[in-house]
Amino acid sequence: MTTWYSAEDTLELQRLLEAWPDAPLDREEVLGMILDVAKVQVIAFGVGIPEDVLPEDVVLVDDEGEEIDPPPRFVYAQLQQATNLWNAGRVSSAGDVGMDGYTFTPRPLDQTIRGIIRPLDLTNVF
Repeated sequence: MTTWYSAEDTLELQRLLEAWPDAPLDREEVLGMILDVAKVQVIAFGVGIPEDVLPEDVVLVDDEGEEIDPPPRFVYAQLQQATNLWNAGRVSSAGDVGMDGYTFTPRPLDQTIRGIIRPLDLTNVF
């Protein structure tokens, strides 16, 4: 069973910290918002629903309307997207993050994360 990451209680924060050691735990409200935004973006892209029509507490359902657990790739993508969103908010005026001459430019919902959410169909490649 996989569950979305959240910042709602101590156990969830501990689980998050194990997966994302640099998570901004000192900014719990911002962290919660970032995780929620990442979740909505992953679902919107994964299911193909425009982000502006999703409710704040969106859930995944099966064909019968029953709530289902998110696929592990969606949860992993949420974690990666949250990291990118956090880093994007910390960029320099040049658009880079880093120190000592080593920088990168975060790209929220980049091609790598999109590939995690919607894996390529490789059956027709070989």
